Amino acid sequence: MDVLRTVANFVFGMECLGCGTSSEKLDPWLCPTCAAELARESRSPKFPNEDSFCLFPMRPLTRRLVHALKYRNIPGLASYLVRRSSAVKHGEVAQELLMLAQPLYFVPVPLHRARYRERGYNQAELLAAALATAMGGKVCRWLRRKTFVVSQTKLSKEEREMNVAEAFVACLPQELPTRGSIVVVDDVFTTGATTSACLAALGTEIPLPLKVCTLIYDEPASAAADFAADCRADWDAFRGK
Repeated sequence: MDVLRTVANFVFGMECLGCGTSSEKLDPWLCPTCAAELARESRSPKFPNEDSFCLFPMRPLTRRLVHALKYRNIPGLASYLVRRSSAVKHGEVAQELLMLAQPLYFVPVPLHRARYRERGYNQAELLAAALATAMGGKVCRWLRRKTFVVSQTKLSKEEREMNVAEAFVACLPQELPTRGSIVVVDDVFTTGATTSACLAALGTEIPLPLKVCTLIYDEPASAAADFAADCRADWDAFRGK
């Protein structure tokens, strides 16, 4: 951990990603105060419906961290957040996942090629890998994105559903598993339009139970604020900040 902290401090500076204050006690990205706040938030996972699990609620701290994961080129935040969530040890999400038919197949929501080239990685795939490590299971790239869609953050529920309708297609292996559960993984759950489109693409092809696990649950009412934050993050990334 000391080596990781030293490297992270050298690359990203000694500024807490949560509150922005300088600290020599980062872990390696949060100061002790923000790390304690994240631990409190991890005890409040969200369950938007009976088939969906969200590791953290959207709060100012978790919003800053998910934006850092997506826009500040810090892919290591994916495993960092999963390890500190209720998907590990005896957490509530871990218990829910363990109740599913095993083994678990974690299927990340894919990025369009253009977005992948821009970002350099798919945060959903990193989260899926961290979940597979924490829970046991396998990462399966069984979805492909057919179309490039606009940001979901400013759209209504109906507009989100139209925006991602038929955006995904299943890319399944020739020999399909006959037991276990599929867990579609994404970064943020708001109305569930994106993950529902993924479930629809998989559900016509494979007869296994389908679930959803995301990093963050965002109340639909806060989507406008998230859209503004996303725009700022995109602009900062464009300017090379």
